[in-house]
Amino acid sequence: MKSTTLTKKNFEDLDLNFIFERLQLSSPYGEQAKKMMRAYSREEKQELLSVYDKMDATVALFDRRRSDIIELKSLLKEIKMLDHTFDRIAEGETLSVTELFEVKQMALAMQKISDKLTAVHWNKEIQDLWVFPTHVVIDLLDPEHSGVSNFYIYSMYSNRLKAIRDEIEHIDKTMKRVLTQIISQLTDEGYPVSTSGDIRVPVRDQDLLAKVKRDERLVYKSDVPMYSLFTVKRDVSLKSHKDQLLLEEEEEEFEVRSQLTETLKKHLNLLLTNTKNIGEIDLLIAKAQLTVAFECTRPIISESPEVEIVEGRHLKVAYSLQRSGKPFTPINVSLKKSVTLITGANMGGKTVSLKLIGQVVALAHYGFFVPCKVAKLPIFDFIFISVGDFQSIDMGLSTFGGEIVEIEQAVKRASEFGLILIDELARGTNPLEGFAISKALIEHLTGFHSRTVITTHFDGLTNVEGTSHYQVKGLSSIDLDLIRHKIEAEGVALLHEYMDYSLTEVSKLKEIPKEALRISELMGLDQRIVKRAKEILGGSHDE
Repeated sequence: MKSTTLTKKNFEDLDLNFIFERLQLSSPYGEQAKKMMRAYSREEKQELLSVYDKMDATVALFDRRRSDIIELKSLLKEIKMLDHTFDRIAEGETLSVTELFEVKQMALAMQKISDKLTAVHWNKEIQDLWVFPTHVVIDLLDPEHSGVSNFYIYSMYSNRLKAIRDEIEHIDKTMKRVLTQIISQLTDEGYPVSTSGDIRVPVRDQDLLAKVKRDERLVYKSDVPMYSLFTVKRDVSLKSHKDQLLLEEEEEEFEVRSQLTETLKKHLNLLLTNTKNIGEIDLLIAKAQLTVAFECTRPIISESPEVEIVEGRHLKVAYSLQRSGKPFTPINVSLKKSVTLITGANMGGKTVSLKLIGQVVALAHYGFFVPCKVAKLPIFDFIFISVGDFQSIDMGLSTFGGEIVEIEQAVKRASEFGLILIDELARGTNPLEGFAISKALIEHLTGFHSRTVITTHFDGLTNVEGTSHYQVKGLSSIDLDLIRHKIEAEGVALLHEYMDYSLTEVSKLKEIPKEALRISELMGLDQRIVKRAKEILGGSHDE
């Protein structure tokens, strides 16, 4: 089933990377689940609503049992990526001791997670997302019920293996007993023999060297500077027998590992289901934490084509302003008609408002709660945004040409039900043609079911039938004389503190405010130039 279309470029232009990067995931399967996230389609409405229900339950659980959820996240960190090992189990390839050890660790971690989920009553809130007990795997790989995470090919796995190891142990004891007896004899005879049976003979002690060489109980081992090393000769027959037993032990251990792998294959579905659910739980908790941290709310999915956002925030911009100790002005906007125009001065926040609309809608489609007080929206077939520099060196296109190529892709799909966002349409060409192209496009898009939002500085576009008009308040309510001296003293960066970025729905006939003059004046442009510009516009007003 297809999902709502959102290209990689549109994803980045809506600053969704900023949000996805702040998901605090604890496990590799959580990261995997994040990579698999997609925007839900209209046909998947019930699935999307189910995701919202899980989010509601998780946020509530996080509020009630915060410390338990933090502990659960710590347990999730114990989960390692074992997909390659699981593939080998599925193919019937015998696992190594290391791989069996890793599976045992995984099963123990899963059991702890399952126990913690039970303790917080997770299954009462989110019944279809669970980590099932793994006692059957733990018992298989820990037959002695030691509870420790290390793994060993236990003798109890095979009677033959136990018999081989018992015989090896018997030979080791016999060889040790014989060695101890010989060492005792050599010591009594005055040899400088160590407890391991080695004798270090100085090269200058020719008498000792000759004596050692004649003794059939000793054999040459090696030379080191100033010394020759000899050691007690081991029983050849016992050593040969032990070497044969070690080979048999290795063969039997392989058989045991093969049997364990075959048994694990029967429980592979349990492990795979748990890893998938662990990823979803990890992602769900991370989204819930993000919801709490950014004070997000559950979107309302409507059958109406209208989009309504109350006190919406652009998370990246709001976060940046907060770090600077500055507030973000929430945005209210309602897309009631096919085309909505947003006007206002440059630096006035039109682009932020445009991206905010797209960000809220896109997040809702991805199953996130959204950064606003209320968000009511439909599920779109696609989300498109045209913003930034579209200059294409590869295609030999100007900024304007690149912009048109991008927009044409959205226009072709306008007969579907999409959200189309266009920032400063035709800004890369001359004003006369830019106005004509913009008006023609607006008139064209009013005939479709899709919702389009366009920011513009062109006068005369807002009177097209079938459109709504919002203005950024900007500096319209500011007394320039009161703040001019502050701007001069503290710099133009202070201008942002006085800029009102909120949107106001206005009459279609209301002119676009000429705030470029106000900003130019505040930034110190020669008053003679400002005055002449006002005269050219047809008056000396501040607008």
